[in-house]
Amino acid sequence: MRLNKTSSFAALLCMVCAIGAFGLFTTDVNAQQVPRRSQFIHNPFLLNPAMAGIQPGTFTSANYRNQWAGFDGAPTTFSISAAMGLPNRFGAGIVLEQDDMGGAMSRTGVELTGTYTLDLNNQDAVSFGLGLLAQQLSFDGRDLEVWEDNDPALTGALETSFTADARFGMMVFGKNYAFGMAIPNLMQNAIGWDSEPTDQRNRLIRHYLLMGHYRYLINNEFTFKPAAVARFTGITPAQLDAYLNLSYRDMLWGGIGFRQSDAIVLSIGGGSNDVRVTYSYDLTTSDVGRLSPHTHEITISYFLARQAGGFNSRNLGGRILDRGWIIRN
Repeated sequence: MRLNKTSSFAALLCMVCAIGAFGLFTTDVNAQQVPRRSQFIHNPFLLNPAMAGIQPGTFTSANYRNQWAGFDGAPTTFSISAAMGLPNRFGAGIVLEQDDMGGAMSRTGVELTGTYTLDLNNQDAVSFGLGLLAQQLSFDGRDLEVWEDNDPALTGALETSFTADARFGMMVFGKNYAFGMAIPNLMQNAIGWDSEPTDQRNRLIRHYLLMGHYRYLINNEFTFKPAAVARFTGITPAQLDAYLNLSYRDMLWGGIGFRQSDAIVLSIGGGSNDVRVTYSYDLTTSDVGRLSPHTHEITISYFLARQAGGFNSRNLGGRILDRGWIIRN
């Protein structure tokens, strides 16, 4: 399979249209088991495991999100991730995450990722990634105020469960674009809590993500970057995130986006050399905004270039992007 520059851009447009279509024909949003981040454009590895290892060095990032700030029991998510390229077209990554889902539920997990990259032509490549996830889920029912005291699903105790699952991803990318898909909760393993006094078990639900972005060089100083992600499952409508980012000399950037039926996103960031800091403010537009319209998110990232000698970009193999691609905005 070989693609030229024109066909690659056409494929990207098809992906963006497909993402937009999913959002256009659906309006309702339901809760999901995979955290949503406003700054998906600044660390796509958290969305798609295929993004690990497509740059000649190690990319590390820390992300913190405080959703509906000031609201008692509001969700918070903290993650640390790292990804690096390896010889013979391989890559590797790791994600450590602590997710307080709000109220009684929380999740702590670690994911190990491996990738493989194939060249399509002189401009493009495709990478495949598989992440293996181990996580502990907790449900603290000791201080819950419930409508029905005799609900058999609520034991009034602290319950914990350990489960494992997987995440698959594919990404087609070139010098200034990328589009692909990811499937979290691939195996849909049981969580281990009884949803009722029968053999019915709560399970992780398989999610499907479509994503794409394009980096357009306006001139030597300004870069424009639109991006979009569509999320859906077999039991919930599609959810669309769209984002527009403008960068000045790769030192200062700002953006605006929206999360369908949920929030307007404003962001600003800056950096020097290989360090980047980005802050986002979400103005909640859904009914939850009556309790707290404010969501804060911050990402700090660092790129460590590959050192020369025995393990440099020349013997990595496969299409390797310049180090600026993954950290530029």
